[in-house]
Amino acid sequence: MTNSSTETVEAVLSTIGKALAHPARVELLRLLGDGERCGCEFVPLLGLDPSVISRHLAVLSRAGLVTSRRDGVRILWRLAQPDLLQVLSCLAHLRCAKRSE
Repeated sequence: MTNSSTETVEAVLSTIGKALAHPARVELLRLLGDGERCGCEFVPLLGLDPSVISRHLAVLSRAGLVTSRRDGVRILWRLAQPDLLQVLSCLAHLRCAKRSE
């Protein structure tokens, strides 16, 4: 996701929404809430092929939700914003609150 001034709020939210549309990507974000991790660590945790995890992380990165850095041969991933999980929790509670009305 670019931070271009021509990008509308709607476009940014749409990109983020699409990135959150897959349960595995939401789980990746939850796991990154514990701190920086190598992409290889997600394989046994999620039971997915490394190439699938890589594609999911790329989607999250393009949406601006995660960032990465290289450490030798490893690529370490972290949340782009430390309060991201709190925002996701708030979104989930909004949905739950609406159901109970």
